[in-house]
Parts: sequence; structure tokens; C-alpha cells
Amino acid sequence: MCIAAPAQIVSITDKVATVDFGGVRQQAKLDLVGDLEIGRYVLVHSGYAIEVLTDTEAKESLEAWDELLKVLDEEDKEAELKSSV
Repeated sequence: MCIAAPAQIVSITDKVATVDFGGVRQQAKLDLVGDLEIGRYVLVHSGYAIEVLTDTEAKESLEAWDELLKVLDEEDKEAELKSSV
């Protein structure tokens, strides 16, 4: 399965951005997208920004990721309880 995650651009050097995934930062190449500015959100897949998000798309995407992470956290807690019994 391939997943593209939303990230905010915090700096740009040449065609490489430092992006922030909710506190985790990494590099993303900008070869596949147009001109960008700091503060914009992009979808990142395999080290490349593949799509520029509007503010609304970024908000919706981040909310969906938050919900997914909550569900996964709950499943982990349930699994821990079952294994300790």
C-alpha cells in the first residue's frame, strides 16, 4: 500500500523543502510541483512532494490523519490489554 502524507513546508533550498509532519521533519524534493512558498501544505510520497494542497484540503487531510492515528492508538491499547490477560 502506498500512502501520501500531508506536510507543511518550513524551508526551501533549491528544489528541496524541509517539511513538517506534525513535529517530525524530513526533506522532500519539489521536482513534481510548481513554485511553492513556506507555510504551504503538500502531499509527500517517497520523498517527493506530489501535490500542493489548498488550505481546506490540508485541514481536511490533517483531520483525517488525526482520526486514523486515534483509531490505531486505541487498537494498540486493546491489543496490549488482551496480551496481558
